[in-house]
Amino acid sequence: MLHIRTIKNPLITDTSKDKYCFRSICSQNLTLNKLASEMSDYNSSFTEADNLGMLSILNTVVTKYLAKGYSIELPFGIIRANVTGTCSGIQDGFTLGTGNNHLGFLFSINSNTEEQVRSTLEYKQLPPDVSGEVKIYRITTLQDDASESENLNISTGKTIRLHGRKLSFDISDTLQGVFLENSEEQIRIKSFTRRGTNIVDFVIPSDLPIGKYTLSIVTKPGNTYFTAKTTSQITIN
Repeated sequence: MLHIRTIKNPLITDTSKDKYCFRSICSQNLTLNKLASEMSDYNSSFTEADNLGMLSILNTVVTKYLAKGYSIELPFGIIRANVTGTCSGIQDGFTLGTGNNHLGFLFSINSNTEEQVRSTLEYKQLPPDVSGEVKIYRITTLQDDASESENLNISTGKTIRLHGRKLSFDISDTLQGVFLENSEEQIRIKSFTRRGTNIVDFVIPSDLPIGKYTLSIVTKPGNTYFTAKTTSQITIN
């Protein structure tokens, strides 16, 4: 279900215009294993293992042709790679990972899928945004040249950057801070290179076990603790 919240739009300065806007988040995740399980319910001749195999093949083929620069049609839409960046001269070449030369991906849903989702969309209006509530808007890794990357498959010793709102916390309060969590434990980050209101940089501990982690940040601007979690996973290798 989509959770919809009303927040103040900081970009609007004209009092005659609407000064609030809607933002939404997904309240649940459909994992790859769950997707394979759901698919098996529609055809008894394909087992969950069969579906995982087909999804694996789909992933391999799509990844291969995205890297070749193809626009790929899927049953529910089209996905393609897309690069952005700037340069000083018209003869300058694009170099991925240099400066602000970044790779992204664009997805456009097809009309049939869009209509089906539109007609059956499940959503819930949440209470208006609390002014002191912490928000994480984006998570990136810092490269050696100080540029940001959205690749969260990294090694220990690298720096993670959080972009958000109301990120400040009291490091002396052990309930507050940045936390990495896997299926076995939760680790509180202790080493930071930057702790601001909108940006927080921290170093992945050298003794952090390899694996996949989710990230959260806990703050307490007043009498109430607020928690923000990212939907992206960090993979330590």
